[in-house]
Amino acid sequence: MIVTLTGTAAHKDSHRAIIEVGGLGYEVHMNPSTLAAVKVGTEVRVWIHDNVREDAHDLYGFATQPEHALFLKLINISGVGPKMAQNILSLGPVAKIEQMIEKADVDWLTSIPGVGKKTAQKIVLELKGKLAIAEEGGESDEVVSALVGLGYSRDRAREVVGATAGATVEERLRSAIKQLGR
Repeated sequence: MIVTLTGTAAHKDSHRAIIEVGGLGYEVHMNPSTLAAVKVGTEVRVWIHDNVREDAHDLYGFATQPEHALFLKLINISGVGPKMAQNILSLGPVAKIEQMIEKADVDWLTSIPGVGKKTAQKIVLELKGKLAIAEEGGESDEVVSALVGLGYSRDRAREVVGATAGATVEERLRSAIKQLGR
């Protein structure tokens, strides 16, 4: 199984890049934001999902490990294939996508081509509460841990912390405690 691929970008178009490694050219499907960072003639390193089916063998590439991890969670949902998962990842940074899933924003998910209301609801049902919003490290972990230490449930703490993004740890903790006190 291929997990990462490091090589020279030989070609790219609107949805894929050809990465040459040791004389072999690998076709790697990527979402637009990952593809935008690829410059032909330069070395690239991408996380890979090796999708083997009866009629095809496709590689999907991701700029970061969290992006790759979210992709794997998405394709494990019945009805969500690799292309749809790539479309979902094109909506923005992983943290934003996870936050919208945690908020159960079905309308936001249905803005993706090919994602209907039932599929969006299934994504929310399957992933809500199971995403790594607080596991992405740093300040979110600190705030969630502090709230759990104060006796709040981890799920409720994650929910409140997701709504306080962008401030310092102390400000986020104060804001979360205020919201939990209501």
